[in-house]
Amino acid sequence: MANKKGAATQKSQSVVNKSGGSKPAAAKVAPKRKSNKTALIIAAVGVVAVIGILFAANQGAKKAAATIPADEAKYIGRYLPKDYQEPKVAEPTTYNQTITMTPVTATDDGKAVSLNTADVTNGKIVSFEVKRADGQSVPMVAYVKPSGKLFVGVSYCVPCQGTGQRIDADGTLTCETCGTKRTLETGVGLSGACKLYPLDELTASVAGGKITVQKSAIEGWQLQPKDRQVGG
Repeated sequence: MANKKGAATQKSQSVVNKSGGSKPAAAKVAPKRKSNKTALIIAAVGVVAVIGILFAANQGAKKAAATIPADEAKYIGRYLPKDYQEPKVAEPTTYNQTITMTPVTATDDGKAVSLNTADVTNGKIVSFEVKRADGQSVPMVAYVKPSGKLFVGVSYCVPCQGTGQRIDADGTLTCETCGTKRTLETGVGLSGACKLYPLDELTASVAGGKITVQKSAIEGWQLQPKDRQVGG
């Protein structure tokens, strides 16, 4: 009996020791590093947003280009090299008043035709004539675009044979003869009988206070054929 009691006591003590004894200290767990998932998501969203903006701009450009009739587009810049960059001669400007052509005199040395850059930047739009070897006088125009870039070209509206242009208060280039309106920046026709006949731009360079056009470019210029609708 005593042996059974002792065994019970030992069992009881064993239980007490098992349940009430001190437990070993828990091992410390290193804090988990913050996941980069959030940063990656933010970066991805940013990239998608940029791509979306670029895509929208590209689509807008394509849409704008698509609005130019093909029979007009093929003549815009027909004398310009593909890599031609129009010289910048002034800061960007907004035209909100009518400016008429200022006649200026160009210097012709037989190889190149030049005029003062200041005459164009001050007058905004100027006219001059160049006589070719065949005796024909070619009416020319030079003007400052809203972007500050330079346009130099032949000032001739084929259907109406008008040679005078003006910058109107609505920010358009307007033929003095027929009233056809073109955009100052791109030369695309907006309204008027001759809107499908853009002015022919020629390559020009700017250096030393002079705007220069090679005489060969003017000698080689030819009238656009009357192969497009006239009117409206």
